[in-house]
Formats: sequence, structure tokens, C-alpha cells
Amino acid sequence: MHNTPSLLFITDFYTELQHQNISYCILRKVNEVMQGNAHDIDMTVADNRLSDAEKILAKTANKLNWKLHLQIGNSKDKCNYKSYQYYQLNDYEQKIHIIHIDIIPTFTWQGYELLSNNAMLENIRPNGLFPIASASVEAFCKLFSRLLFNKYVKSEYKRDIQETFQKEGQTILSLLRNFLTPETAQYIYTLACDGLWDDIENERKLIIANIRKIAKRSKFMYYLHILRKAIKRKGLIIVFQGTDGSGKSTIIQGLTSVIGNSYSKSTIDYNHWRPKFLHLGKKCVDAGMKSSTDQPHASPPLGRLTSLAKMVFYTLDYLLGYVGRTYWQAARGHLIIFDRYYYDFYIDKLRYRLSINDAWIRFFQIFIPKPDITFLMVGDAQQIFERKKELPVAEVQRQIDAILKHQKLFTNPHIVDVSMPIPSVLYYVSREILSKLSTRN
Repeated sequence: MHNTPSLLFITDFYTELQHQNISYCILRKVNEVMQGNAHDIDMTVADNRLSDAEKILAKTANKLNWKLHLQIGNSKDKCNYKSYQYYQLNDYEQKIHIIHIDIIPTFTWQGYELLSNNAMLENIRPNGLFPIASASVEAFCKLFSRLLFNKYVKSEYKRDIQETFQKEGQTILSLLRNFLTPETAQYIYTLACDGLWDDIENERKLIIANIRKIAKRSKFMYYLHILRKAIKRKGLIIVFQGTDGSGKSTIIQGLTSVIGNSYSKSTIDYNHWRPKFLHLGKKCVDAGMKSSTDQPHASPPLGRLTSLAKMVFYTLDYLLGYVGRTYWQAARGHLIIFDRYYYDFYIDKLRYRLSINDAWIRFFQIFIPKPDITFLMVGDAQQIFERKKELPVAEVQRQIDAILKHQKLFTNPHIVDVSMPIPSVLYYVSREILSKLSTRN
């Protein structure tokens, strides 16, 4: 057992749950939880004590100096899952600890109840502070959580699922018959016992058809849950604004090494400069509407009318891209990253071949969606030039000066000194992202 910050947090939380006689159990990976290696913990709590459990969790976090940065759901909703993500900073070591606790009172899929709260807490296996769900419930959750939500069965769970289905036949079949016809329940049970995972994944549509026909659904609470998620918009839109060679790509690629427990690669959406919701036609590209990234200043500026037309097009792209895609990515909890943004027009007009003054740029900015954070990547011009020799040192310095000059026009700007070591830059950026999230709760 490693006495990690996350383990101290969870043991303190579980100790108080037991002290107040609140029934709970861990749904998967109990060994990792006990060893202090788990950062994503799935558990269930007696639904009549959800409010008490939520208060204990908040009190524990406050006591141990953890900050809440993401939350989905609350104790008033006894049907859908609740997700709580906390972080703790260690400025001395420049480390960020993150713990993600999902409380699942009932196992539901799109509002359909597959396992009740009583079923999930039945036959708990005692294990000190770390009680484990019954073997059948654990195997059930491992199979259907991935199959229904992600369309596959996780490889590391397959052996345990198969062995448990073979040992707990009657119990498993009883659970399956809550939402499957007897014939389908027997069929899925047999496939799992035989380890025919491809066949199970191929029968996902059959399982869903059974669920919709047989299982009880809390439709109102489910749609209310989805609406709250969309309004809450637990994702963020962040911008990295800097010159060529300022390390934007390196920091973007390294973010998951620090905040991957909150934003994995699958929940990070990358955009270069603009959403590209609208696409330029081939004729426009041939006419020079597309700038070269390896020689950004190779082409001369366009005329004023053409430049104005480009600004209208780009403004529509940012606006429609936000309404049609970016907002909903954030509503789903994604981290949306822009490597450069609209603000780049203030910094380097020649890159976009614009012949337009700043007054027009400020006018069109009225319609541009505001990001949550703008990181301004600045530092020593010579050092930045050595990383990527695409622009002269003098031009790199000019752009750095322009970034600092115009920073008041950018939304929530944070100056990042890219002369620092990469781990230090990553720590600073990640800390600001989590801090911004925590202000919403």
C-alpha cells in the first residue's frame, strides 16, 4: 500500500462513511484503490444517504486541501451517476494530483435502469475500508459499462467476466433478466461464458432493443441530467497564442501527462487557428487564400476588398463553428484547444495576407466566441528562433512585443514564459486550467 495523496483522501472519505453507517462499495479495481494507484474510482452508495455522502466528500476535500474542479450531477438525482473530480497542488515538486470519484447509485443507460440500488449493494464482500461489490455485480458492470457506452468490452476485464459468469450462473442470469428477454439473457450469458467477445459486441443492437422494450426508464430525470450537463459545460476552450518556435505544440502534446485523469486524449479536441467549420474552395486556395506554415511570409498581402472578404469568412467560421460544434464539445466535457486563434490577426497579418487595419479586426472580434483562457507564449526571441528557424529573430521579437501590447484585447490572458523548462511550463498551464474549472463550482 502506497500512502499517496489520493489514498489519504479516499481512506478519510471511507472512514467517515463507515462512521455514519452509510452503505457503500467499490465497483472495480479495488486492488488499485487500496494500493493508492487508482485515480478513477467507481463506487455506489445507498441512495437514501446520497446527500450525506456528498457532504462528507466535500468536507473531506476541504480538510485535506483538495479543490473541486469538475462535477456532474448531485445527490438530488438518485437515478443518474454523479462525478466529482478534485485536484491538489504540490508547488514544491511541481506536481498535480487528481482524483476522479464516480458515485453510481443505479446502473443506468440513457435513463433505463439495469441494476437497482438495492441490487448493487446486495451481497457486498467485506474488505475493511474497501468493501467490494458482489462478484456478479462487479462482472456485470465491467461488461455492460464498456459495451453499452463505448461499444466494446475492455480487454483487461474479459477473463474476470468470463470466470464470474461461469461461477455465478444463476445470479448472473437473474440480473440479465431485469432488462433482457429470457432467451436473449441466456444467449448473452452463454457467449460470455465461452469468451466470444466479438459476438457479444456484434449483438449490442439486440441488447439495446431488449433494454428499450423491457427496462424501466426515468426519462424525465435522464433528460434533465443531460440538460444540466450541457448548461454546466464542464469542458473548456483554451488558446495558445505565440510565435513559431514558442513551444505551443510541445505543451499541447504534453498536457495529458499532467491532467490526463481529467482530460484524456479522447476528450481533447485540437484546432489549428480556426474551427474550419466552413471550408475554402479549391479556387480560393489556388488564389492564395491559404498561407504556408513553413514559409508564413512567402506571399504578398492581398488587396483591401479581398482582405475584408477573408475577415467576413473567418468570422463566420469562428461563429458557426462554435454554435455547430465547439460549444457541444465543451458541453460533453471536452478540452478544446486552439493552436493560435483569431487574436493572431493582431500579431501577424502577413501570415494571412491581410491588408486591413486593427479597427476592422476589433470590429469583427465582437462576433468571435470568447475562449476561457488565452495562454500567451513569450520568452527570449533568440532561444525561440533556435527552436524553429522560420522567421528572423527580429520578426520573432516583433511578434512577442505585439502579443504583449495587445494582451488586453484577449480573453483571460495568462503570460507563459517559455524560457522555463518544459515540465515547469506544463505545470503552470495545467494549474491554470484546473483553477479556471474550479471557479465554476
